[in-house]
Amino acid sequence: MNGNGRDDNDSVSGLYRGVIQQVLVIENCKKELASKILMIRGDRRWQLIQEFLRYDLEKHLLLEQAAVIVINNGATEMIEDLEKLYQFSSGEDLISKIRQEGAHIENFIKIIERGRKHKNWLSFTERRVMQEIDKYVIEQAREYNKL
Repeated sequence: MNGNGRDDNDSVSGLYRGVIQQVLVIENCKKELASKILMIRGDRRWQLIQEFLRYDLEKHLLLEQAAVIVINNGATEMIEDLEKLYQFSSGEDLISKIRQEGAHIENFIKIIERGRKHKNWLSFTERRVMQEIDKYVIEQAREYNKL
């Protein structure tokens, strides 16, 4: 029986590492995009910001899959690693924290899409939110550029 349990742990660990590798690829794409975001101004920047946020959303979706795998298999150490990534997020448990982050990013993307298509139709609040999204992504881009 011990051998079977070890095989299960190895499988879970392998799946987790595979997801983390995919997340690292996304992070590299975000790093490359970050320098472009900092160099480009105007409406073209919004396209890059939207792409940056889509990568971020994809990362959260992958990490949600990883969380489901490790929680269902009781991989405590890996659960703790993921908890550290989301320690400043709101939510009752790890999955809800990850989903909440993903929901925020989805909302950002929707606002940007609407703003790019119908800029004149945006409410004052939506325009203000777009400014805050811009600041948020620019700050992240600066951090990625430091790496």
